Amino acid sequence: MAAIIYNVILIASFIFLLQKKDDTEAYFPLKIIGYFLLGSFAFNLNQVSLPLGFILYLLFFRPKLNAHVKRMAAVLGVFSFIIVYWIFPFGINQWENRSIFIEHDLDSVYTIDFQDESELIKQELSLENDFLKLGDFRVEYLEDGSITDISWHLIRQDDNSFSLYYIQYDPGKSRYQVTKSRADTWLQYDRLTGVDRFFENLDILDIKELTKSKGSFSFYVIQGSGERVLFAEEENRTDFFVSNGEIRLLDHKQLPVEGYIVSTFAMKKMEEEKDDQGRIVHESFEGAESSSYLFDVEFGE
Repeated sequence: MAAIIYNVILIASFIFLLQKKDDTEAYFPLKIIGYFLLGSFAFNLNQVSLPLGFILYLLFFRPKLNAHVKRMAAVLGVFSFIIVYWIFPFGINQWENRSIFIEHDLDSVYTIDFQDESELIKQELSLENDFLKLGDFRVEYLEDGSITDISWHLIRQDDNSFSLYYIQYDPGKSRYQVTKSRADTWLQYDRLTGVDRFFENLDILDIKELTKSKGSFSFYVIQGSGERVLFAEEENRTDFFVSNGEIRLLDHKQLPVEGYIVSTFAMKKMEEEKDDQGRIVHESFEGAESSSYLFDVEFGE
């Protein structure tokens, strides 16, 4: 597409400048093309394109015949450079990385099917046939099951880069917002779980029962980095692992173990400040009643 734009500008400029000739000059058409190409010549420095050709024209070229036409050719050349190397890539990047909104009403966290939510997102993004990995999943909800926040990343490996999709739900507007970006590297990619595998195991959890077991708190959190982790030390919490669709208690005598983790915990309000009008201006919370669920577990010997 960029090459087409460049050729269109070149041809249009060539036809236009031929009509501006004042002095008789040998090989004038070829010289016009040469000045245009000089003006559009680019030098790439650390992935930044610079108009080196136009700079050279300003420094060293002083034509005597048809000077104004050659100057216009160089200016049109640098104009094509700006469009092809700066404006066009910027526009493509803005279009590809634009936010996409998906109107959708979420159920209670106690009844939601996370696999269905994932499939909805993939279909809307035309990613249903791609292999995707998951990162940084997090959902916050109240004791009655109302979801106050939910977000996660989808990561797709392309030929020489990674496409990152950040998905976040806006409860106030009942819609998902998806923002896309690109990265040249993703160091932990090989340690991430597939998105389908993550939500398949998340749906096994009885969120209502595990929330009830924690007691009454300000709100609750379920999260998972999607990265394979090593459990090597006993901590002050209850841990479980998923095996053949069943949840089993993890005996700390079985440590170390390795697997993908889903952490669940309650958030206990520790501090609250209000202004003169009684509005809350500051709150602080502390995690409580933590428990973890591992899947695709490998036990150490």
